[in-house]
Amino acid sequence: MIHAKQTSGLQNGVMDRLSRSWNVTKQTFSVMMHDKEILLFPILAAIFSLISFAALVAPIMATAFVSGALGSEASGLIFYVGIFAFYFLSAFFSVFFNAGVVHIAKTRMEGGGATFMDGIRAAFSHFGKLLQWSLLTATIGLILSTLESQARKKGGVLGMIGKLAVSLIGLAWAIVSTFVVPAIVLKDEGPIDALKSSVAAIKKTWGESLIKWFGLNTVKNAIVLLLSLFLLIPGVFAFGVSIPLAVTLIGSWILCVALVSIVFKAAEMIFDTALFMYAETGKEPAMFTKEVISGAFVKK
Repeated sequence: MIHAKQTSGLQNGVMDRLSRSWNVTKQTFSVMMHDKEILLFPILAAIFSLISFAALVAPIMATAFVSGALGSEASGLIFYVGIFAFYFLSAFFSVFFNAGVVHIAKTRMEGGGATFMDGIRAAFSHFGKLLQWSLLTATIGLILSTLESQARKKGGVLGMIGKLAVSLIGLAWAIVSTFVVPAIVLKDEGPIDALKSSVAAIKKTWGESLIKWFGLNTVKNAIVLLLSLFLLIPGVFAFGVSIPLAVTLIGSWILCVALVSIVFKAAEMIFDTALFMYAETGKEPAMFTKEVISGAFVKK
């Protein structure tokens, strides 16, 4: 009897979580459907990151490799310069174009409408602060990468503990910085004040489970799983039958997963903007129900 009740409770919990996940996704995508140009921002972020890597980071890394092969002591320094350049450029293009998403989403959720160029102008109006935040993010990323590398070299139990500690620090940093870009755009704050606002917003809406991770990511992972079942797995098995068919299937899977990632990257930024607006005002933004917003971080 007790077992039956536990099973029923588990099933209800799963169904409730799936229901909330679908509601979060549906309402977030309703904003995107009104402003489809939002999808251009993560696409441009990816394109500019790739271009900068090819034009700047790759040559630096190649120089470090050649210097190391020639026995130069400067190879290590050049390598870390390349890593930092990669972190910085990736962070900058990400936050710059995310700022455009925040502006357009905020305008839509306030009942207005904004164009792609409005988003770009809004991002440029906060250029200096976004640049500073990118430098801070790149520095943190380089420090964590260096610590992880050192932990990996140690090996054994101490190495495992070190890698776990670095992973937890990285996760904590990702959580506390969730609302930094919305704070910069919506409150015109500098990096440190924006980080404080982000932490304050999280404290107001904190609970044991983050619905954003269980919401948007549940739907995203389900889509990727289906794509893997219908494209990736058949593509792997197709190598024994036809190489062109295998390449076509796997190539299609890579393209589809990339597109899904771009769409959900924009969706996450839209939802973060809605949550931040709610945390600041206590009022649910237009196009989101109170149930989804106030229950975004489920308190148990």
